[in-house]
Amino acid sequence: MKFFTTALVFLTFFSIAYAGERQPIATFDWAVTETLSMLDIGSLGVTQLETYNEWADNGLIADDAIELGFGSMPNLELISHLNPSLVIGGLTRLNEKLSHIAPTENISLFPITGDPWQAVQDFTLALAERLGHQEDARRLILESEQQLARLSHKIPTDQAPLLIIQFRDDRHVWIYGEDSLFQGILDQLDLTNAWNKPTNHVGVSTVSIDELPAIEGRLVVLKSPHYTSSIGDRLNRGGLWQALLRLRGGNTIYLPVNYWTLGGLPSAMRFAETLVETLEDT
Repeated sequence: MKFFTTALVFLTFFSIAYAGERQPIATFDWAVTETLSMLDIGSLGVTQLETYNEWADNGLIADDAIELGFGSMPNLELISHLNPSLVIGGLTRLNEKLSHIAPTENISLFPITGDPWQAVQDFTLALAERLGHQEDARRLILESEQQLARLSHKIPTDQAPLLIIQFRDDRHVWIYGEDSLFQGILDQLDLTNAWNKPTNHVGVSTVSIDELPAIEGRLVVLKSPHYTSSIGDRLNRGGLWQALLRLRGGNTIYLPVNYWTLGGLPSAMRFAETLVETLEDT
């Protein structure tokens, strides 16, 4: 109940994203789709929408958007039939085919270079400028920063560095590093990321779980819908994971996930609020 009351005011302006009219835009990037929804712009079609809901299940993208197929192999016939006014994504190799259907823009958050929080702002503003919603974007960024300032004061002092992981399967995890969406939030909350090793283009490293005991930092396990439905039970039944937890001294946080870990500003803020609420309670 405490999380509901502390976060309700801020999340309200993200929850009304579908009050506006749906625009004839096809999106190939979930961070793009989330951000457009935040700006009160509903996409007509989205690639791999079912997969997004399996991993995030957060209501940030409307269920009545049309499924356009895989991002790497979209249903070009369907897209052509929908006759979008704009296609937004980061798949340059598809540009030639898509450009025969509608104008195509490659606006993407990743890879992040430089300050991650600034990258989220720049990405949000670039989308907003393309569609004439600059003032809305500036207002939402300002409100986000004000909320982050409030959240930072709620965090108990003397926090250990955090090692943020998400299970890929029951033997491997993704660890979120310095070029990730989450790094920008940690910076804004004055928290330290325990992982400082090289990452891939979305700020993630893949690590075997038997390497985790040797990595310093408080373990933060992201409990996504995918984790809950297909991985959590196997881990709880398996002796290896339980033994690894004991080696880490039991100081592990399980963080609910109602955001996309590679998303835009809406997911970043959902992560921030959930993380702070969990740190308050542990």
